[in-house]
Amino acid sequence: METSQRDVLLGTLTWWGFHALLMWLGAEHFLFGPPSDGRISTSDLFAGSLMGATLLSLLRLSVGRHLLRFIALIGIFHELYQVWQGKAQWGSLAYVAIWAYTFYSFGPSSWRNALYTPLGVFGKMKT
Repeated sequence: METSQRDVLLGTLTWWGFHALLMWLGAEHFLFGPPSDGRISTSDLFAGSLMGATLLSLLRLSVGRHLLRFIALIGIFHELYQVWQGKAQWGSLAYVAIWAYTFYSFGPSSWRNALYTPLGVFGKMKT
């Protein structure tokens, strides 16, 4: 079965768009986050790690995919911790959805075979 042009375009837009969203989540922290007193905080490390892992994933290195999954787990646990402390907001639900999607989409069963990755639809769907 041949992959249609529409599927290829949709897969490409989703691949690049989701990586752009992850980069924005990291950059947003540095642009609009709370001012620091010159020290590096754990949220700075989280945001920097997210941006670095996303860049490695864009280079299609497996270490980027594994780091993004690890960062997604940290993000999910952080949001659940906020719920446990009673500090959750409706925006936390969006973050949990983003982190859950990140964990799933960069997993071993979906990353290489999914529609939105160039390694999936472009190389394996053509038979």
